[in-house]
Amino acid sequence: MKNRQGQALIIVVIIIAVIMAVFANSLTTRLRYHSQEETEIYQREQALYLAEAGVNKMIFNINSGTTYNDGDTITENFSGIGNYTATYHTPDDSGFDGSSYIESTGTVGEISRKVFASVVSLRDAFKYCLYTSKGGRDGIKDDSYFKNNKYGDNYLYNTTNAVTPYPDPIFYSYITASNNFDKYIEETGSAPTYKIQSSDLGNVIYIHTEKANATLTIDFSNVSPVDPFSLSIITDAENVTIKNLYPHPSFPQSSTTTWSGAENSKDNNKTYPILVHLGNGTTTFNLTTNYILRNWTLKLNGFLYTAGAIDMEYVEYCVWLWGWWCWRAYGEIDGEVMEKNPQQEGKLGGSDGQRTSINYTADYYTTPPPHFIPTKIFPGSFREEY
Repeated sequence: MKNRQGQALIIVVIIIAVIMAVFANSLTTRLRYHSQEETEIYQREQALYLAEAGVNKMIFNINSGTTYNDGDTITENFSGIGNYTATYHTPDDSGFDGSSYIESTGTVGEISRKVFASVVSLRDAFKYCLYTSKGGRDGIKDDSYFKNNKYGDNYLYNTTNAVTPYPDPIFYSYITASNNFDKYIEETGSAPTYKIQSSDLGNVIYIHTEKANATLTIDFSNVSPVDPFSLSIITDAENVTIKNLYPHPSFPQSSTTTWSGAENSKDNNKTYPILVHLGNGTTTFNLTTNYILRNWTLKLNGFLYTAGAIDMEYVEYCVWLWGWWCWRAYGEIDGEVMEKNPQQEGKLGGSDGQRTSINYTADYYTTPPPHFIPTKIFPGSFREEY
């Protein structure tokens, strides 16, 4: 009897030992699984941080002067943690509509995370015939009125909303204008008129209006500029109208007046934009035929910037001489137009949208207008890949 009880006790002990062994193994497996899971979570987070570090490092390098071509990579190892590899791609076909994008992979142990970051470059704005904060043609109806000789058809005008570069607000301030530009003029009242003088031609002039909401008229009736002429106008008036700019009387019946930006004698003779309009209203070029009855074209050879909008206003003259005879004015911009806040229905092309052509002939990307900022790039949209 006692022998049987001893055998039963041994069997119970064995069963309990087996159960305890199974439990211990299960617990060990579960603890090991949780430990491994926590390690993987940690590694995934670290890999993501490394991937983002690769993006930031490449952007830092670009802003410090490094030039990357399509497919160029950078790699960095962090002892005891992991590494990243960042690759530069251009143009941006990632769907974010940037100027380029960076593909960066961070690796920790067996875990890799990937980040795609579009890169927005405000400097790229200087590659376009027309660049606006709202995108689009701004009243120029037909693509044939744009031609980009430097960067091709992809840079006729930006199609989506954008941030625009802007003039350095300290350098282009009326407070420092007398030291920075050839001539400084102050105008009072809500609707002042400044008449361009022959002595203004060839200079960079700053016209300050004491009233911030003033509408300034710039009148060329005192001069008949010989073609070509140079003049740069900087003004902080809210709205600007440029009028009475006609061809020189000695020009033939169909003629062109070429207006270029002037060299600034106070800034190492750098060539300045034709117009820097700091007000957020509208600059209107009022182009009409004059009494001589001729077709003529105003050719603006340079850079035009406005914190608001630019309108080209064309007025034709028609008479009945055994049939209708009409004389028209046209506009041609051989350079770039940049509008920070264009109108919803812009009139850069004139009321019918067919009178203005823009040809990108100077490389403003390589040599931006003087004292325009910023030229840095910054990350746009991100997409993480798990």
